[in-house]
This record gives sequence, C-alpha cells and structure tokens, in this order.
Amino acid sequence: MPESSSILAILGLAFGLGLTHALDADHIMAVSSLSGSRASLRDTLHFCGRWAIGHGLTLLLIGSAVLLLGMALPAELSQLAEMAVGWVLVGLGLYVFWSLRRTQAHLHYHHHDGVARHAHWHQHDHLPASSDDHHSHRHHGAVMVGVLHGMAGSAPLLAILPLATQSSPWYGMAYLLMFCVGVLLAMLVFGGALGSVFGWLNRKGHTAVRLVRASVALGTITLGAYLITGYAA
Repeated sequence: MPESSSILAILGLAFGLGLTHALDADHIMAVSSLSGSRASLRDTLHFCGRWAIGHGLTLLLIGSAVLLLGMALPAELSQLAEMAVGWVLVGLGLYVFWSLRRTQAHLHYHHHDGVARHAHWHQHDHLPASSDDHHSHRHHGAVMVGVLHGMAGSAPLLAILPLATQSSPWYGMAYLLMFCVGVLLAMLVFGGALGSVFGWLNRKGHTAVRLVRASVALGTITLGAYLITGYAA
C-alpha cells in the first residue's frame, strides 16, 4: 500500500507539472501566434491539440530512449532546441505582423435606394484567401513547433524521472504519459479560452483584433529575442 500511494503521488505530480508546463510563456505565445484571428473555436482547439501532440510524442520518444534503451540525452541538444525556440518565436511574431500588413481593413461608402449614404468596414487580402492547403500547413506547423518545444523542455522533465523509476522503468513511462496528458488538457483549455476571446473580438470589429494580434506579435518577438540573447551570452 505505501508503494501504491507513492506511485499515485508521483503520477499526480506529473499531471500537475504537465498542466503548469503547458502554460509556459513561450508555449502560449507560439500557439497564440499560430492560431490567427480568423480561426474558429474548433480550429484553435485543433492548433492547440496538435501542438500538444507534437510536444508529447517528442517527450515520450526521448523518455523511452532514456528509460528503456539507456541512452543519454546530450545537453547540447536541449540547449540548441531552446535557442531554436527563440528564433521560431521571432519568426512567428514577424509572420503575424506580415499577416496584419497583408490584410487591411478600411471604410467603403455605399448608397442604396431609400437608404442614406453610409459606410461599412471591409477587409481585403492582398494575397489569395486562406485555402485548405494553407490551413494544413499551419496545422503541421503547430505540430513541428510542439516537437521543438518538447526537445527544449525535455531536460528538466528527465531530471525528475529517477524518482518515478525506483521500482520499474514502466513507472517512468507512466510518469511521462501523465505529464503529457496534463499538457494536452491545459493546452485544450487555453485553446478554448483563446478561441472564445478571438470570437468576441471579431464581433467587436477588426480594429480590436488587429491591436490584440499586434500586441501578441510584439510580445512573441520580445520573448524570442530574450531567449536567443540569453543562450547566446
């Protein structure tokens, strides 16, 4: 019974750490930039879910190699991945600014029979509208960013694994799995909140959406630059 209680406590710890790990600033910024303002609630949940899947599969693969094959993860790999995350964040922020520049909203004046001359806000794309292929690329991008985050965040997680493997390496695998479940659940909750916020902002008008997206892009670039300079120093 004491051993079972200890295992349950460790698995509970893994789940809780997964919940908090998913909401790291670099994760939130990356997913927020990827989702886009015109993504529906369903699309946003898909983005977040795919990011969590990429993140979780990477951790499970690395953890399996460490636990079952006795392989050691080079410290340099995790450091390079963390610096790469910084560059990805900068790229995502610049992409959002480019997207805002591409899609501009402005007033059009109309006159209809029996109705006074009035104005409407219109939003025009300088490039073709988002296609299925474009959405597919963004979904794949969410997976790849999740993979990169998984590589960057694997070192702290693996440092705790010895506590979960005192009885069997399979307990370590259960620890990894519970951690990934926590990451997935937290990211889906965040995705639901993010999709709801963008839906509300879209009803308020394009200006509010553009201001929020520009703020997210600026924060993403700032965080990315901080990560790059921090590891380059």
